[in-house]
Amino acid sequence: MPVLTRWTIRTAMIYLIAGLAAGVLYWANVQWQIAPIFGAFSPTYLHMLVIGWLTQLIFGVIYWMFPIIRKDNMRGDPRLAWAVYGLLNVGLLVRVVCEPWRGLDPNDVNGIGLVVAAVLQVAAGYLFIVVCWPRVRERAGTGTA
Repeated sequence: MPVLTRWTIRTAMIYLIAGLAAGVLYWANVQWQIAPIFGAFSPTYLHMLVIGWLTQLIFGVIYWMFPIIRKDNMRGDPRLAWAVYGLLNVGLLVRVVCEPWRGLDPNDVNGIGLVVAAVLQVAAGYLFIVVCWPRVRERAGTGTA
């Protein structure tokens, strides 16, 4: 298993726990009005689960399991794949900070932070396609995809 895949899977598991905990706090706050910050965890906890856990887990497994390009270049440029990991996680962490903050106190800083987070995550998605596209190809000699 590539080092990058181990990192993405471990990071995904951290986001799973964090997203579930944030979801519990959000819904407990809906029921009992514990603290205003917990009320601002929606949709942040969903981003942690869908982007941090699910998408990141899928990215890591695809990077590991998709067919290799060539023996001398199995998965393409690893720097690009690490950039995907960095962009996705920095974008998500910026979102995790700015989204609840904006829910409590909308201002230009957290608004710009959300735009930056979205741009980083879109860049990660685009770059992931660049990394994996060459590995999605027809099998030689079979005539099937």
